[in-house]
Amino acid sequence: MVTPKKELDAYIGKFLNNRYLIRDLIGKGGMGRVYLAEDAAKGGMAVAVKILSLSLVNQQMSQRFVREIFIGAQLGRKSKHIVRVLSYGITEEKIPFCVMEYLPGKNLKNLLKNETLTVAQFLDFCHQICLGLQCAHQGISLKGEIYPVVHRDIKPENIFIVEDVKVGTIVKILDFGIAKFLTERAGMTLTDSFIGSLPYCSPEHIEGRKLLDMRSDIYSLGVLMFEMLTGKHPFYTTSQSFGTWYQAHRFQIPPTFEEVNPQVKIPQKLEQLVISCLAKDASDRPQNISEILTTLEKVKTQLNENISFFSNLESSSTVQLIPFTSVSEKECLHQTWPKNKPIAPIGFPHLLHTPQGTIPTFWAMLPEKEISKFIDKTNGTDFISKMNIYPMILWTTILHNADLPLTRWLSYFLDMKDSRGQKIVQILAETGYYHLLFFAFEEPTHCAHVKTLTLNSHQRQQLADWLELSQNSPEVINSNQAKVILKAEYEKIKPEVLRKLALNKNNSKVNVKNWLFKVFSNLVNFFLRPENIA
Repeated sequence: MVTPKKELDAYIGKFLNNRYLIRDLIGKGGMGRVYLAEDAAKGGMAVAVKILSLSLVNQQMSQRFVREIFIGAQLGRKSKHIVRVLSYGITEEKIPFCVMEYLPGKNLKNLLKNETLTVAQFLDFCHQICLGLQCAHQGISLKGEIYPVVHRDIKPENIFIVEDVKVGTIVKILDFGIAKFLTERAGMTLTDSFIGSLPYCSPEHIEGRKLLDMRSDIYSLGVLMFEMLTGKHPFYTTSQSFGTWYQAHRFQIPPTFEEVNPQVKIPQKLEQLVISCLAKDASDRPQNISEILTTLEKVKTQLNENISFFSNLESSSTVQLIPFTSVSEKECLHQTWPKNKPIAPIGFPHLLHTPQGTIPTFWAMLPEKEISKFIDKTNGTDFISKMNIYPMILWTTILHNADLPLTRWLSYFLDMKDSRGQKIVQILAETGYYHLLFFAFEEPTHCAHVKTLTLNSHQRQQLADWLELSQNSPEVINSNQAKVILKAEYEKIKPEVLRKLALNKNNSKVNVKNWLFKVFSNLVNFFLRPENIA
């Protein structure tokens, strides 16, 4: 959720056009300021109002403004990946403004400050950005003619990430039409009228060419993709001046991903795509967004095939291959017990931000001797719910040492009326595993041990289904009553859960040799394929 920035401002508390009540300043930049406002004509519905940083001094400028806002509105109706423009107007001081849908979320710049995208996240985000750009480049109809639309200012601040509980992450492009309107002010010189973010401008844009086409946006997208994958800009500059950035975009050769960040492992085909988008000559870049989408789809297919291969290895045995989690497990070992939590035998879930993305975790505090008894022993995960009476899930992690015997049931209620509960369930279903962090009473500050527990395909689908059902789930009882019922239901099935854990342990001893043979055979077959032989 965007947190409004408190600042003294002449517009806050005022009505625009007797309709839009300005509440807070939520962003500002070279093009203007963005405010959170209420639409009085729509019952106080939240909207975003962008007030531009110039006045309309003549009728010609007014006509241009209306034209570009009309274009932005058309694009927002055509693609869900372009922010919707709802209305426009002019203040008493002749300053133009446009009214847009209010997006609860964050822009890509803020997102990249706090986390590194996985390749899967990158492919998802980039695919959606490309769909928005493709829609614009294909053009809109105006007086019977088709007009392709070039954005001219693709940058992280203009890419907005919205988390939707029903459909997942939605990516939207902001400010279509605004950059072009601001560059077309009559009587302005190149220096006065240059609009764009220098770090993301194409060579032809920074040279001031008026007839920019879709390949200029593709160059800006290339800079954006490079930054999304490596965390760094492709070009090095000693200052932020116009001339310095011109030299960089026109003459510098982008480095390889490995030179920028040796830790980043990116598919070669993906790196080739990004570098081709950064070609100095527009004719050497992909000529349209469709070419980029085709390559992204090929990379995604290749990754899915690799995942499918390793998934097939585990399908014939109770032994499961755990996803590559060594880096995120190391992140867990650096975690400290929250100061607002008691030193007591409790457990709670937490979404942990790591270089691999957001990982679901469960933190548990136990005696040190007890923790040692569960390391490398049998464990399991259960979820139960009664969505027909209340949207809540009981998440239980079972730790079992059959030799003692000793069992621990670590449970937590996820209230699906709460956005946090919804987010945890969504990430669990998407990730397919979670880290269990042990903290000892005797030394509560630091994490003592980490286990990684996987969910089977049935559990992941079940969570996804419950997430969808929770949106319309009735509330026949209150949340406390729901907890009592779920706990009682789980007590009934505990003996069966223990029986299955014991059965899985015995079966795993019998099947492990068969599983290892299966792994070896599949690996041999995989690497002997003609396409995998150098």
